[in-house]
Amino acid sequence: METGLQQNFNERTSRPALLTFLCILSFIGSGLSAVSGFFVFINHQVILEMLTEEVLEQFGMPLQTFFSVPRQYFLIVALLNVVSFVGVRFMWRLRRPGFHLYAISQLLIIIVSTVFIYKPAGVFPGFDLMLTTLFILLYLRFREVMS
Repeated sequence: METGLQQNFNERTSRPALLTFLCILSFIGSGLSAVSGFFVFINHQVILEMLTEEVLEQFGMPLQTFFSVPRQYFLIVALLNVVSFVGVRFMWRLRRPGFHLYAISQLLIIIVSTVFIYKPAGVFPGFDLMLTTLFILLYLRFREVMS
């Protein structure tokens, strides 16, 4: 028979399946975004030299925007993704501050992207905003489970 303390511990450590799924998706997204952001920041000049008009035509998409994005943008976004990753790690451990770290860093990523990319290009970050809002609202559902 379980004691009250063991039962309370088991209830606190059981993570809902949807929260586990969201955390795994966020680990992948934030982790890969942080790594790629640091990679582009470090190799920015090399990448700019490699991207010629012929390469851009082969990709078949408008990568000209990349030339106008300053190198610092990639560092800022990479650091914000690291904060997001840490927030997800806290939520994985059912710690409530992780929600706040994740939500704030994701919103700052949208703001930074809007300032450096979307506004100069005259585009509204609709998809990014929808996806971020969806994840934040889904994580918000599980705040009661977190301590």
